[in-house]
Amino acid sequence: MSEFANQLDTRIDDVRHRLHEARSAGDDYLVENLIDDLESLLQLADRNDVDTGPIAEVIKAETGAIPIIVDAEEA
Repeated sequence: MSEFANQLDTRIDDVRHRLHEARSAGDDYLVENLIDDLESLLQLADRNDVDTGPIAEVIKAETGAIPIIVDAEEA
């Protein structure tokens, strides 16, 4: 893994830790800002050809996003 990817992982871990603290404190405004930070890190990774799969999974987990499953007949 490149140094850039390692630093990105470190930043994601930091944001996730701060997100947990904000949720524990009931600070909804900070929670929303930190989720935006995670999404920005995803965009940064994507622009720099870093595999964004793990980061996208983190964002889904942190936001409670559930992937939409399209019925084969609708697709």
